[in-house]
Amino acid sequence: MPLDTTVRTFKKYRHQVLNAADSSYSNGFLEATSGRIKKIKNTAYGFRNYNNYINRIKLEILWSHEPRKIKWA
Repeated sequence: MPLDTTVRTFKKYRHQVLNAADSSYSNGFLEATSGRIKKIKNTAYGFRNYNNYINRIKLEILWSHEPRKIKWA
């Protein structure tokens, strides 16, 4: 039964769920960035070297949202 599984999962992770609901932090930006990189990776099979791949990721991130100060290492 799907509802039983859901209830069991909430009981098992009750403390973590309450912490997540209580916290103002989110990993949404990181998840979105990871998703973009995976998308690029899937479509970038033909890149001949690693630097082109990294440059494509940087361009995609810069083009995808409002200009923001991003510090690249």
